[in-house]
Amino acid sequence: MLRTEPLWNPDDQVERLKELTSDDPHLKELPLRRDVRSLGRLLGEVLKEQAGYEFFDAVEQLRLLAIKHRDLQSDQDMELSGQYELMICAREIVSRLTITQAYQMTKAFATYFELTNLAETNHRKRRRRAHELQTERLPEPGTLRGTLVRARDAGITAEEALAWLGRIKVTPVFTAHPTEVARRTVLFKRARIEKNVESLDRLPLSDAEAAQCEQAIVAEITALWQSDEVRRRQPTVRDEIRMGLDYYPTVLIATLPKIYDEMADAFRQIYGHQISARDLPTIVTFGSWIGGDRDGNPFVTPESTCDALDLARQTILDHYISSARELLRLLSPSMFQTGASERLKRALEPYQARITVDQAEVERRPRMEVYRCFLLYVHRRLQATRGEPHHADAYQDADEFAADVKLMRDSLDENRGERLARALLDPLLRQVETFGFHLHTLDIRQHA
Repeated sequence: MLRTEPLWNPDDQVERLKELTSDDPHLKELPLRRDVRSLGRLLGEVLKEQAGYEFFDAVEQLRLLAIKHRDLQSDQDMELSGQYELMICAREIVSRLTITQAYQMTKAFATYFELTNLAETNHRKRRRRAHELQTERLPEPGTLRGTLVRARDAGITAEEALAWLGRIKVTPVFTAHPTEVARRTVLFKRARIEKNVESLDRLPLSDAEAAQCEQAIVAEITALWQSDEVRRRQPTVRDEIRMGLDYYPTVLIATLPKIYDEMADAFRQIYGHQISARDLPTIVTFGSWIGGDRDGNPFVTPESTCDALDLARQTILDHYISSARELLRLLSPSMFQTGASERLKRALEPYQARITVDQAEVERRPRMEVYRCFLLYVHRRLQATRGEPHHADAYQDADEFAADVKLMRDSLDENRGERLARALLDPLLRQVETFGFHLHTLDIRQHA
C-alpha cells in the first residue's frame, strides 16, 4: 500500500462530531458517504493485490458505467439511446472476461455490496445514538418510549401501563432461513469489519487508532476475498443448528438485560415512575424450529432434535460458567470491610462439606471473602451440570441455580451492596429467568 494517512483521518474532529450528532439532512449523511467511499477504496487495494491492476481497471470501468446508467435513468429528459450505449459498453467488457475473471468480477461486486450494507447498518446505529442525544425531540413512534408517551397522553397511568406490560409475551423464533447461504466464517468476518467501522466513530480518534482499525478492516477484506463464500458441501442439520445458536453468545444473551434497563428508564422518563429493572415481568423469551422441523427438512431426525437440545443447553451453560468466573474476579467484598447475610454463610457450609473443588483454589481465596468462596462451589456445580448432569454436584434445574444467585444478591442488598447487586447479579438473574438451562423452546413439526 502506498497510502501513508488513514482514510478515516478527520482534519477537524469537532466537525466530525457535528456530523455524528447533527440532524441536518446533508451533514448527517457525510459519515455514511465517508464509510462507503473508504471501504470501496480498501476493497480496490485488495483487488489490485490479489487479482492485479488490469482486473481492477475492468471492475472500475464496469462500476463507472453502472453509475452513469443509474444517473441517466433518473434523468427523465434523457433519451433511451444513451442508456443503450452504456449497456453495450458494459457487455463488451463482460464478454472479454474468462470464466475465472467473470467469477472474480461477480465476487468483487458482491463484496462491495456487502461492505456497503455493513456501512449502512452502522449508520442506522449512528443515527439512533444521535436521536437519543436530542432530548428535546419526542421519541420515535413505534419505540417503547414513543408508545409510553401515547399511553400517557391517552390518560393511561403508570400502574395501568405496567399491568398491560405484564400481559405481553414476545418470543422471537429462529428458523433455518432457506436464503442464508453465507458460511459462519464469512458472517464472523463481516461482524469484525462492522465492529472496526463502528470504532472509527469513537472520538477523539488518534491517527494510530484509525490506522489500526483500517489495517484490521483491510485484513478482513483480504480474508473475505481469499475465502469461499459458500460451502463446498450441502449444510447439515448440525450446521444449521450451530448457525442459529451463534447469535446467542455474540448478541442476545448479553443484550437481553439491557432491554429491561431501557424499559425501566423509559417509565422513569415518561411517567416519573421509579421502578427497578429487576421488578419488571419477564416479557421476552426465545424459540427455535432448527432441529425440530421434520416437516420442512427431511434430514431432521430424532437424533437431530436431541442434538439441537443438547447444543442449546451447552450454549447457555457455557455462558453461566463464564459468568461465574467473571463474578469470582469482580465480587470481592470482604467480611473485614462489610457484612454478609447469615443465609449465605449457612448455605456455604454444606457446599464445603460435600462438594470437592480444587484445594489450591480454596486456599488461595481468603476465607473472609464469602462471595468468592461461595462462587467457587457455584462454578463447580455449573461445570458438573454441563458435563455430568446426573452427578450429585450438578444443579437439578435452573431454579436451584437462580436461588444461589439470589442468595448473593440479597446478601449484597442487606449490606450496602445494592449497586454491586444491580450491576453484577441482576443481569444474570434476568438471563436465568429467561433462558433457564434450555436456552429456548424447540418446536417439533411433524407431517401428520
